[in-house]
Amino acid sequence: MSTFPPTGPEPGPVFPAPQGGDPAQQWTPGPAMYSVAPPPPYYSAPPAPPRPRTLGVASMVIALSVFVLSVAASVVVGMSAGPLASRTATSFSFNTSDLTPDQAAAFAPIGLLMGAQILLGTIFGITALVLGIIAAATKRGRAFGIVGIAVAAAAPIVSFLVYTAALGLTLPPA
Repeated sequence: MSTFPPTGPEPGPVFPAPQGGDPAQQWTPGPAMYSVAPPPPYYSAPPAPPRPRTLGVASMVIALSVFVLSVAASVVVGMSAGPLASRTATSFSFNTSDLTPDQAAAFAPIGLLMGAQILLGTIFGITALVLGIIAAATKRGRAFGIVGIAVAAAAPIVSFLVYTAALGLTLPPA
Protein backbone atom coordinates (compact mmCIF):
# COMPACT_ATOMS: atom_id res chain seq x y z
CA MET A 1 0.00 0.00 0.00
CA SER A 2 0.89 3.43 -0.55
CA THR A 3 1.64 5.76 2.27
CA PHE A 4 0.14 8.69 0.53
CA PRO A 5 -3.57 9.07 0.53
CA PRO A 6 -5.04 9.29 -2.97
CA THR A 7 -5.87 12.83 -3.93
CA GLY A 8 -7.50 12.31 -7.28
CA PRO A 9 -6.74 10.98 -10.74
CA GLU A 10 -3.14 10.66 -11.63
CA PRO A 11 -1.91 13.41 -13.96
CA GLY A 12 -1.09 12.44 -17.59
CA PRO A 13 2.41 12.60 -18.95
CA VAL A 14 3.83 16.04 -19.33
CA PHE A 15 5.95 16.66 -22.39
CA PRO A 16 8.83 18.99 -21.98
CA ALA A 17 8.56 22.30 -23.74
CA PRO A 18 10.92 22.76 -26.66
CA GLN A 19 14.07 24.52 -25.73
CA GLY A 20 13.72 28.22 -25.98
CA GLY A 21 9.96 27.85 -26.21
CA ASP A 22 7.33 29.16 -23.88
CA PRO A 23 6.00 26.43 -21.56
CA ALA A 24 2.52 27.90 -21.93
CA GLN A 25 2.55 26.92 -25.60
CA GLN A 26 3.16 23.25 -25.03
CA TRP A 27 2.25 20.74 -27.67
CA THR A 28 -1.25 19.40 -27.34
CA PRO A 29 -2.47 16.31 -29.16
CA GLY A 30 -5.13 16.92 -31.77
CA PRO A 31 -6.02 16.33 -35.41
CA ALA A 32 -2.87 18.09 -36.55
CA MET A 33 -0.66 15.39 -35.16
CA TYR A 34 -2.08 12.88 -37.64
CA SER A 35 -1.78 15.02 -40.74
CA VAL A 36 0.81 14.41 -43.40
CA ALA A 37 3.59 16.89 -43.76
CA PRO A 38 3.28 19.11 -46.81
CA PRO A 39 5.33 17.95 -49.77
CA PRO A 40 8.55 19.73 -50.52
CA PRO A 41 8.27 22.59 -52.97
CA TYR A 42 7.97 21.36 -56.56
CA TYR A 43 10.24 22.92 -59.12
CA SER A 44 9.42 21.97 -62.68
CA ALA A 45 11.96 22.06 -65.44
CA PRO A 46 11.84 25.23 -67.49
CA PRO A 47 9.68 24.83 -70.59
CA ALA A 48 11.49 23.94 -73.76
CA PRO A 49 11.79 26.81 -76.20
CA PRO A 50 9.35 26.57 -79.10
CA ARG A 51 10.70 24.84 -82.17
CA PRO A 52 11.03 26.93 -85.30
CA ARG A 53 8.25 26.72 -87.87
CA THR A 54 10.50 27.01 -90.89
CA LEU A 55 10.13 23.38 -91.98
CA GLY A 56 6.33 23.57 -92.07
CA VAL A 57 6.40 26.97 -93.76
CA ALA A 58 8.84 25.67 -96.38
CA SER A 59 6.55 22.70 -97.07
CA MET A 60 3.52 24.95 -97.47
CA VAL A 61 5.30 27.47 -99.71
CA ILE A 62 6.68 24.74 -101.99
CA ALA A 63 3.31 22.97 -102.17
CA LEU A 64 1.40 26.17 -102.94
CA SER A 65 3.94 27.11 -105.62
CA VAL A 66 3.68 23.68 -107.23
CA PHE A 67 -0.12 23.85 -107.07
CA VAL A 68 -0.38 27.28 -108.75
CA LEU A 69 2.27 26.63 -111.39
CA SER A 70 0.91 23.17 -112.19
CA VAL A 71 -2.64 24.44 -112.65
CA ALA A 72 -1.37 27.29 -114.85
CA ALA A 73 0.67 24.86 -116.95
CA SER A 74 -2.36 22.56 -117.25
CA VAL A 75 -4.46 25.41 -118.63
CA VAL A 76 -1.79 26.32 -121.20
CA VAL A 77 -1.18 22.72 -122.29
CA GLY A 78 -4.89 21.88 -122.44
CA MET A 79 -5.78 25.00 -124.42
CA SER A 80 -2.91 24.39 -126.85
CA ALA A 81 -3.43 20.66 -127.36
CA GLY A 82 -7.23 20.77 -127.77
CA PRO A 83 -7.36 22.39 -131.21
CA LEU A 84 -4.71 19.97 -132.54
CA ALA A 85 -6.61 16.83 -131.51
CA SER A 86 -8.84 14.71 -133.74
CA ARG A 87 -12.36 14.21 -132.52
CA THR A 88 -14.98 11.59 -133.39
CA ALA A 89 -18.52 11.19 -132.11
CA THR A 90 -17.41 8.93 -129.25
CA SER A 91 -13.79 9.89 -128.49
CA PHE A 92 -10.83 12.03 -129.39
CA SER A 93 -7.18 11.31 -130.05
CA PHE A 94 -4.01 13.30 -130.17
CA ASN A 95 -1.27 11.96 -132.40
CA THR A 96 1.80 14.07 -133.06
CA SER A 97 2.42 12.26 -136.37
CA ASP A 98 -0.79 13.87 -137.70
CA LEU A 99 0.57 17.41 -137.18
CA THR A 100 1.85 19.58 -140.00
CA PRO A 101 5.39 20.93 -139.64
CA ASP A 102 4.04 24.34 -138.62
CA GLN A 103 1.76 22.79 -135.99
CA ALA A 104 4.60 20.61 -134.70
CA ALA A 105 6.87 23.66 -134.38
CA ALA A 106 4.13 25.53 -132.50
CA PHE A 107 3.46 22.58 -130.21
CA ALA A 108 7.14 21.87 -129.33
CA PRO A 109 7.31 24.47 -126.52
CA ILE A 110 4.02 23.16 -125.17
CA GLY A 111 5.47 19.63 -125.09
CA LEU A 112 8.48 20.93 -123.17
CA LEU A 113 6.18 22.72 -120.74
CA MET A 114 4.23 19.50 -120.22
CA GLY A 115 7.45 17.55 -119.58
CA ALA A 116 8.71 20.19 -117.15
CA GLN A 117 5.35 20.19 -115.40
CA ILE A 118 5.44 16.45 -114.90
CA LEU A 119 9.11 16.28 -113.88
CA LEU A 120 9.41 19.38 -111.70
CA GLY A 121 5.90 19.06 -110.31
CA THR A 122 6.65 15.53 -109.20
CA ILE A 123 10.04 16.39 -107.68
CA PHE A 124 8.86 19.49 -105.82
CA GLY A 125 5.50 17.96 -104.92
CA ILE A 126 7.15 14.96 -103.28
CA THR A 127 9.62 17.30 -101.55
CA ALA A 128 6.74 19.37 -100.15
CA LEU A 129 4.95 16.20 -99.06
CA VAL A 130 8.00 14.82 -97.22
CA LEU A 131 8.79 18.17 -95.57
CA GLY A 132 5.17 18.47 -94.46
CA ILE A 133 5.17 15.01 -92.92
CA ILE A 134 8.41 15.71 -91.06
CA ALA A 135 7.13 19.10 -89.88
CA ALA A 136 3.88 17.61 -88.61
CA ALA A 137 5.61 14.71 -86.88
CA THR A 138 8.30 16.79 -85.15
CA LYS A 139 6.09 19.79 -84.29
CA ARG A 140 8.15 22.18 -86.39
CA GLY A 141 5.32 24.13 -87.91
CA ARG A 142 2.68 21.40 -87.63
CA ALA A 143 -0.22 23.45 -89.02
CA PHE A 144 1.83 24.69 -91.96
CA GLY A 145 3.08 21.14 -92.57
CA ILE A 146 -0.47 19.78 -92.66
CA VAL A 147 -1.45 22.46 -95.17
CA GLY A 148 1.63 21.53 -97.22
CA ILE A 149 0.64 17.84 -97.15
CA ALA A 150 -2.93 18.57 -98.22
CA VAL A 151 -1.95 20.95 -101.03
CA ALA A 152 0.84 18.69 -102.31
CA ALA A 153 -1.58 15.74 -102.40
CA ALA A 154 -4.33 17.75 -104.13
CA ALA A 155 -2.10 19.44 -106.74
CA PRO A 156 -1.86 16.56 -109.27
CA ILE A 157 -5.57 15.78 -108.98
CA VAL A 158 -6.70 19.38 -109.48
CA SER A 159 -4.11 19.88 -112.21
CA PHE A 160 -5.37 16.88 -114.16
CA LEU A 161 -8.99 18.02 -113.81
CA VAL A 162 -8.07 21.50 -115.07
CA TYR A 163 -6.11 20.02 -117.99
CA THR A 164 -9.05 17.79 -118.93
CA ALA A 165 -11.50 20.70 -118.74
CA ALA A 166 -9.26 22.98 -120.82
CA LEU A 167 -8.71 20.23 -123.37
CA GLY A 168 -12.41 19.44 -123.58
CA LEU A 169 -13.37 23.09 -124.05
CA THR A 170 -11.01 23.57 -127.01
CA LEU A 171 -11.58 20.32 -128.93
CA PRO A 172 -12.70 20.79 -132.51
CA PRO A 173 -16.30 19.83 -133.31
CA ALA A 174 -16.98 16.23 -134.21
